Parts: sequence; C-alpha cells; structure tokens
Amino acid sequence: MFAQHMLAVCKPNGIVATVMPHGVLFRGGEEKKIREKWINEDLIEAVIGLPPNLFYGAGIPACILVMRPDTGRKPKERQQQVLFINADAEFHAGRAQNYLKPEHIEKIVSTFDRYEDVPAYSRRVSLDELRENDFNLNIRRYVDNAPPPEPHDVRAHLQGGVPLVEIEAWRGQFNAIGLEPAHLFTARAECGDVAPPFALSFPNARPSPAKQNRSC
Repeated sequence: MFAQHMLAVCKPNGIVATVMPHGVLFRGGEEKKIREKWINEDLIEAVIGLPPNLFYGAGIPACILVMRPDTGRKPKERQQQVLFINADAEFHAGRAQNYLKPEHIEKIVSTFDRYEDVPAYSRRVSLDELRENDFNLNIRRYVDNAPPPEPHDVRAHLQGGVPLVEIEAWRGQFNAIGLEPAHLFTARAECGDVAPPFALSFPNARPSPAKQNRSC
C-alpha cells in the first residue's frame, strides 16, 4: 500500500526507491496482484537485496524496490526487463547490527548505473521470465550467490596428499603471483598407481610413522 501511494504521488519523470521486506517479493494474495500489475506495466526497474540486520531493531534482510511511476518512463535500454542485485553477502558485521561500507554502496550503485549482469551478484531478467515464474520476484531465484560446495576426495582424506583438482582450481591464483605449483607439491605414485588423481604432496614433508609402516 505504501509503495502504491509513492507511485501515485511521484512526478511523471521521477523515480521511487523504497525499502521493503522480502515477503512482498513472493507472497500471494493481494500482494501478488500488485506485483502482477507492476510487472505487466513495466514499472519495476530493479530489485536490490540487502544484508540482514542492517536496520536498527529489524534483524531480517530487506530489499530496495526501484520503480517508475508510469509505463514507458524507464530508459529504453532498460524496458521489458528487471535488474536483480543480490548484495546480501557483502557487509561489515558490527556488534549490534551490520553496516554497509562505502565500497559496498559503490558496488551496488555502479552495478545499477551500468545495468549489467555480474556473476553471482546481478542479473537482468526479462518480463516474460517473470511471468513464467508466476510473478515471483524472489532474488535468489534469479541471482544465487551461495558459494559452490567444497569438494571432498575420500582417498585424499584417508591416504593424505592434496587432490590434483584442487591444485588446478587454484592455478589462476598461483599464476597471478608467478608461483609454479610444482615448487610446492610433487606427484606421488603409491601402491602401483601412477599419479593417482589425489597424488600431490609436499616434497619436503616427513611422512607419519603410520604412513611409513603402511602396506600397499
């Protein structure tokens, strides 16, 4: 209701940016009817997810709805789409509440100004896709910033060493500082295997007595 009032009193060339709880993005009933109207009329320009515990006395995460008062008021290159920005993971954790540092604010503002896709941070979604998803504006549905699951190699856990796949995953960081992984690790062949996929170990590391006495 408050957002509807803001749009009603906004000047034709104005823009509305209002803080809302996440529930308004996916709840049914009258709220869904309001979202459906806004999407069909192309009034929503961006949905920005904020970190939790950002506002005093409110621990739940909030979002910012950026909207235009009339159809066709959005810039031409932004029409028929909505920009989703998921900024809920970038904040400074305080004792009583969380804070946005200047660099966090700058990233949100610059991403909105550029109106472009950023992996695991922002994405432009067409109105047709929003209709296919039953007018659901849940931010994580469109921009998932959850970290990938940590890989586990059972043989490496049991027999020691660092899996080759993990070394390759860090090769970009090694190259950035001019470090060759072979200077830190050496391929290992055990029990008749030739360079098994987990066979990287520190070349100067001393094996434990259990591994010295282990039979293949």
